[in-house]
Amino acid sequence: MHYGHFSSFVSSLLLVVLLTSAVPGQQQPPVQPQAPFQLNQIESAFLDQVLLNWENQSGKIETFRCPFERWEYNPVFGPSMQIPFSKDFGEISFQKPDKASFQITHVNRLENPPAANQGQPVTPQQAKWIPQSNIVGEHYVCDGKNVYEYRHDQKQLMVRPIPQDMQGQAIVDGPLPFLFGAKAEKLKQRYWLKVQDQPDTTQIWLLAFPKFQSDKANYNQVRLSLDRASMMPRAMEMHLPDKSRQTYIFDLGKVSVNAPFQKLKNLFQAPRTPFGWKRIVENNVRQASQNQPTSR
Repeated sequence: MHYGHFSSFVSSLLLVVLLTSAVPGQQQPPVQPQAPFQLNQIESAFLDQVLLNWENQSGKIETFRCPFERWEYNPVFGPSMQIPFSKDFGEISFQKPDKASFQITHVNRLENPPAANQGQPVTPQQAKWIPQSNIVGEHYVCDGKNVYEYRHDQKQLMVRPIPQDMQGQAIVDGPLPFLFGAKAEKLKQRYWLKVQDQPDTTQIWLLAFPKFQSDKANYNQVRLSLDRASMMPRAMEMHLPDKSRQTYIFDLGKVSVNAPFQKLKNLFQAPRTPFGWKRIVENNVRQASQNQPTSR
């Protein structure tokens, strides 16, 4: 069963979208039946060790709250794939197993190059990102029964009910299980995985290629940096089907793990409709469109 993706968030990241798609069934044949790389015995054993350690450490997380940066690279809107056209700031929160919040709090866009440099490639030294006070970033909340999307530009609060048979499922069973409670065997069933060589001994880089079309529709590959001591994500790079790329940098210096539920409770409550806004329940929208007469 496919429960639909959000237009602006499906290519983004993280938690709330995870509950809107079904897990690829084990009976489904992989889109990519052969691994894009081969692991020798030592590499395979090291991968298993990393995955099991990650599973053990992440399984201890009950609540999680962390600020992050998101750098977006786009071949159409950006000057090059080496310079992000957007540098945004946000916060992600999670409560096991199925409550989450994702919010972009500050949007910064690449400033147009000065007139003297027009027609010339923008260099990283010239790049400057300007705060966009008139742009409100994405904001999503999942309370376990519904996913709420704030559409500030349209003054709409979108409500997407989660099918009853999917309520209560762990977020890690969604299409992007790289942040919380990852299970080693499930990851190996769904992705071709390898540990990349990394001279920095404080982190471990994992490279993942999706095997199934339901995952491949969201990203072509994911690179994840795990803190070697805590096994928590430090950064994640997603290569998207439209050739764009997104990098998330998690500020582990400000992370909050297993804080009392009361401190996070308000983040996951069903939001009230802001004054002057319209509340739209997706099921009603679908039913209304299906009941419209068709022209012949």
